[in-house]
Amino acid sequence: MGLFDKLFHDDEDKEKQEAARRKAGEKYAETHAHAREDDDKPAAKKSPAKKAAARPSAAAKAPAPAGKSAAAAEKTAAVRSAPAIPRQAGAPLARPSGPSHSHAESSQAAVTAAHDQAMTLHVLSHIPDHAPREDDPHYHLFELAKARLKRQGLWKCVINDELCDGDPELHHTYIEFSQINHVDPGRVEEALGLHFKNDEEFQVWAESPGNLEVLCVAHHRAHYGIHMIPGPLWEALRFHRKGTEAAAEFVAASETGD
Repeated sequence: MGLFDKLFHDDEDKEKQEAARRKAGEKYAETHAHAREDDDKPAAKKSPAKKAAARPSAAAKAPAPAGKSAAAAEKTAAVRSAPAIPRQAGAPLARPSGPSHSHAESSQAAVTAAHDQAMTLHVLSHIPDHAPREDDPHYHLFELAKARLKRQGLWKCVINDELCDGDPELHHTYIEFSQINHVDPGRVEEALGLHFKNDEEFQVWAESPGNLEVLCVAHHRAHYGIHMIPGPLWEALRFHRKGTEAAAEFVAASETGD
């Protein structure tokens, strides 16, 4: 090939290359022009179910982590793939509707109005064999405790409030005299932190100040009596606040009108 032929062909190659570049540039511009037009058009709405099916999220594709169930993994994936709701700048955060559960309001809603509640009890007591009190060889200890309390100025109801009525009496606090033969001394020791060397010491304790307290008639065996009212209610009477209504009171069947 001669020099002129070479120069001529070189010019033709340059023109072809230039034409190819122009064509590629025009095609690029045309393609991006269509893309901008598509972006300006409103996006077609898709239902969440179809959208999720068409392009599942990476979280949905990922295998469930060790220690988590498949159901837990699906729930996590659903939360991650849920579309965020846009919020306008400066707009206040939405507050959940419905009642507030603040401590003060919930306390007011939970208050039970004061009321009277009737309770009828039929108690069957099982009394074991026992000797009469006067024949009990330890009964004199009971009388000695009473005399000692009187000398010490303690012969008055331990509750000592406006509900008291009647003369003082000695009440067996833990073990009733009639139940002493059905009581396990070992369990008494464990519960009260005591130690009995033998049964005689247990019998002595049962008639001594450790098992005795002074109650008036009303708090012992009458209207507000410990022998008449269930324990949980009577214990509230032990710490009764002056001026408030008693936690419970005994009402005889003859007084109810039934």
